[in-house]
Amino acid sequence: MITKNMYLILIATTTILLLFLIQSAYSVEKFRGLPFSIEVPDSWTYTETPEPPIEHVLGVSSYSSVVLVPAKFAELLIQDKGDIGMGNGTAAIVFAEDSDYTVKNAPPDLYVKFRMNKDDSLNVTSRQDTMVGKEKAVRIEGSKNDTSGSIRLLEYLIFHNNEPYIIRYIASMNDFERYLPDFELMVKSFKFGTNATRSE
Repeated sequence: MITKNMYLILIATTTILLLFLIQSAYSVEKFRGLPFSIEVPDSWTYTETPEPPIEHVLGVSSYSSVVLVPAKFAELLIQDKGDIGMGNGTAAIVFAEDSDYTVKNAPPDLYVKFRMNKDDSLNVTSRQDTMVGKEKAVRIEGSKNDTSGSIRLLEYLIFHNNEPYIIRYIASMNDFERYLPDFELMVKSFKFGTNATRSE
């Protein structure tokens, strides 16, 4: 009887410790000038002032964005010249208000069409309606080629308070599945604040 109780205590203690360690591997980040927060894994590095090369490879230029990369690729965040080839083993994520889209009072489907037209090299393999937090979203998955090879892409297009937001994850074919769980956890943690409107 004592052995059984000791065994149960050991399992419970180990489980609680593991849950604590998993929880502490993430931190909730609220970003300057952005109306949302996300949980960022400690193994990811980010900036709120991305340089043009990383914005270009992500296909999103925004006045209000946060760009994240795995910590081992942190130098991508400060590269200010040249091209970044994603096909040779890298990954990046952007959470952004889409300042490229300036149409007002239009249905959300028009925003989806705008994004598809903007990235005509994208080979869409999946498109579905979903939810991100409490917001309706369109989930798009596809592939495309960049200067260094093939990449995979997964993005969520969201309309909140009549403003467009994009969450985009891109990675090399070899790294896509490796970093996908981190991306999905970040998306799951994505929340708008109470006054979530576009920054001017």
